Amino acid sequence: MITTSVFDKRLLTSLKSTIYLGYYYRHNLINLTQELINNPGTDVMAGLTAHQDDPGYADINKMWKDAKFNTNSMQWINYYPGKDFKQDLVNDVANYLRLTGVHRAWISRIDPGYMAPWHWDVDDNEQTYLEKGKIKRYSITMCSPTMGHIFIIGDDYIYNVPEGSIFKWKNYKEWHTGINAGMTPKFTLHILGY
Repeated sequence: MITTSVFDKRLLTSLKSTIYLGYYYRHNLINLTQELINNPGTDVMAGLTAHQDDPGYADINKMWKDAKFNTNSMQWINYYPGKDFKQDLVNDVANYLRLTGVHRAWISRIDPGYMAPWHWDVDDNEQTYLEKGKIKRYSITMCSPTMGHIFIIGDDYIYNVPEGSIFKWKNYKEWHTGINAGMTPKFTLHILGY
């Protein structure tokens, strides 16, 4: 069974919605994913269902319902610093990216056969974040290139990239989706900062 794939650098020459910033190797991200495998984390779909009538969430839920998404295929899990993994990682990544501060950070996990459908991230604290200046968003891949692991941000299809690959979003509220058609869990670190 083939579970790994080869990185094709041509992918990075046509990015429109993100900027590729290179690699983050100061922590062993693959080891961290192995530590999180047996951690249940937080089921994001349960949270979205609980907020289905709130502004933003209602729009996303309606969009998925109108599209007749198979809700059985919609699942992703989040892990949070200080609760599920050490805050040190987020602090070091923020320092590496030369951020003044971090609004929030999390690791998302999508298991084989599941997806986080097309959406934008609703954040109840967005106005508070904007008071500190322009919001910057980054995503860092945490797995080695794996067949079937796909992350779409706006117009960019990100796949088969090495662990530690850093992508800066041009629009922190960009539409995006994560898909796991592979055989192993897909992990991504996300940071919103200023």
